Amino acid sequence: MTTLKQEQSYIGRGTIIMMSTFIAGFVFSYLFNVSLARIVGPHDYGNYKVAEAFISLGSLVAAMGGTKAASRFLPDHISTGSGEGVWEYTRFYLMIILFISLGLGVIVYVGHALHISIFDTKGYHPLLLATFVIPFAAASALLSSVLQVARRLDLAYMPWRLGYPGLRLILCLLFFFVAGYLNDFTAVFITLIVCVILVLFQAFQVKRLSLIAIGRLSSVAAPKQWLAVSAPMMLVISLQVMMKQIDIYMIEFFTDEVAVGHFGAAQTCVYAIGTTQMALLNLIQPLVYPATQQGLQSIKELNRRAFLLMTKGIVVIATLTCVFGHQLLAVFGHDTHLAYLSLVTMTIGYSVAACLVFSQSWLQYSGSEKLIMVILIVSVLLNGVLNAILIPIYNIEGAAAGTAIALIFSGVVTAIYMKKRIGIYPWSPA
Repeated sequence: MTTLKQEQSYIGRGTIIMMSTFIAGFVFSYLFNVSLARIVGPHDYGNYKVAEAFISLGSLVAAMGGTKAASRFLPDHISTGSGEGVWEYTRFYLMIILFISLGLGVIVYVGHALHISIFDTKGYHPLLLATFVIPFAAASALLSSVLQVARRLDLAYMPWRLGYPGLRLILCLLFFFVAGYLNDFTAVFITLIVCVILVLFQAFQVKRLSLIAIGRLSSVAAPKQWLAVSAPMMLVISLQVMMKQIDIYMIEFFTDEVAVGHFGAAQTCVYAIGTTQMALLNLIQPLVYPATQQGLQSIKELNRRAFLLMTKGIVVIATLTCVFGHQLLAVFGHDTHLAYLSLVTMTIGYSVAACLVFSQSWLQYSGSEKLIMVILIVSVLLNGVLNAILIPIYNIEGAAAGTAIALIFSGVVTAIYMKKRIGIYPWSPA
């Protein structure tokens, strides 16, 4: 089978696996968020969403880009059956995860001791417990990257995308029916238990497939080389996440947890677009670096297929989100239907950014990591400034507008620079 046919087969099978996994995962996540919001109320739900956002961003920082750089450093080891080489890489980043997680824990504790607003009083407890979740979430992502490079997409994504929201839903409901209560702290503790279960399951699968062999190997690349590639990737992905999460923190700072809960409900619905984006991005990502090594024509062909695949998926999901937005929000209760305008505004921003997202991958793997970081830093700052101006005036609608503008700005500017550096736009024909 030729390389092109192998890629087409991989994309065809992978699209079915990834889309079905991520869509089912979104449904579980939606049900979990609805159940939690109805049980604990908007105040505790807002606290939980802040802790959840901290876990998401903290695990990315803790992994130091090792999950993204795996597709660059591990293919040769996995194709040749060098389990020791995979272990060297995994062991190094597991140590990084441990040390950074400890550092984040200290920051949270100091933040509470100094009575910083976001850590103060009741909101402190979920955030402190969330620091214990971070190393397990990061380790799970690292093991997923090993399985992804081995092209075991089912084992790479099903545990986290299906198991993570599904087990949280089951265990939270079980605890509520048995104990008779559920709060933000308990929900974060259940999240910790679920992450431990997932890490153990993925570690077993990696070992079962003989992808890792415990042993030292002196011929692997030096950790400095790994970090030189992975650290910029970590900064890029962290900035991408921060651009979508900064409004959560700023809404709590300027308003209250109830507003965070309402915004979190809208954001949960809009994550259907983010889910589609992540599914297709993770599917195509392992093919990007090899395409850059094969020349411009390979880049054009893969870029075109990726853009069309992403656009078709996003248009469908965005349309459904807007059409059924009122019904999706009403299920959360507590007047969350008032967040519909925020939902529509964010849907526009998320959709444009998703359709243009592959331009970041091409620039990143073509040696323009610093340019991507500059664009994202400017976008995050733009989002922060807009939030600071708009939230006091328009509440959560202002936060949604700031995020949408920043996402569109980032996507358009990156696409322009893709044309300047590589010679094509994300939508250019093959």
